[in-house]
This record gives sequence, C-alpha cells and structure tokens, in this order.
Amino acid sequence: MAVTKEWTPVLDLTLAFGAPPAGAPVGLIAGLYPSLRAARMEPVDALRAPS
Repeated sequence: MAVTKEWTPVLDLTLAFGAPPAGAPVGLIAGLYPSLRAARMEPVDALRAPS
C-alpha cells in the first residue's frame, strides 16, 4: 500500500523489537498442551488414533 500511494513506510522500533519477546511466550503456551498430551501417550496409540 505504501508503494502504490508513494508513502514513506515507517516502522516503530518498539514493535519491531517487542514482537519476538511477546510472541515467544504465546508460542510456548500454545505448544505446551499438545506436547504434554503427546508425552502421556504410547507411540503406537498416537499413530493409531484418527487425526
């Protein structure tokens, strides 16, 4: 959009440096439940279960 309107793109450095530290905990929490659930399963049961 900035290119078509010939605007100068501006990036707030707070967002650029704040996004990875904010996104890392979200990703860790989102992956925690499936990983804990998989850790309690037998590998054969995990392969046999419908997806």
